[in-house]
Amino acid sequence: MALTPVARIVKPRGFRGQVWVTRYRRGFPPFDRGSAVWIAMPSGAEAFTVGEFFEYAKGEVLALVGVDGLERAEGLCGRELCLPAEAVPPDAEETFDAEAIVGFEVVDRRRGIIGSVAAAVEGPAYWSFLLETPAGEVEIPAVKGLGVVLEKDLRRVRVDLPGGYPGLPGEDDED
Repeated sequence: MALTPVARIVKPRGFRGQVWVTRYRRGFPPFDRGSAVWIAMPSGAEAFTVGEFFEYAKGEVLALVGVDGLERAEGLCGRELCLPAEAVPPDAEETFDAEAIVGFEVVDRRRGIIGSVAAAVEGPAYWSFLLETPAGEVEIPAVKGLGVVLEKDLRRVRVDLPGGYPGLPGEDDED
């Protein structure tokens, strides 16, 4: 059976075997009580049953049947939770994998190629791209006001940065 990673176990929570998890997609999977999940282990995927799952301001907590102590929970940290590939819906058209855009060239409307994406960082309100440029690292918020457009097929990010944008060399035209 082909498995697809859907979340990562971050750290243990308390002494009862619960763990903090980070889902790769907001709201998916639901981790319903009694549902099956698999954990990617060095020896292969191991099946578990969801005991409980809840969310609150600090994050998302998962309890797995059979994981009943801190030591066992600690042993799962850093591992990925997986589901059968056929149970995972395809990504929405407008989503992107932050890891997949690393290396995309960044082309500004006025300046041409200004660098390449070194990382994509999710903030509380929007994503930011960290660019490697000849002058060093530059951060560009991924917002409509800067004309950010992903061209996945061309491995490119188009932007329309104003004159004098911080971190870009040779800026003498002010808009």
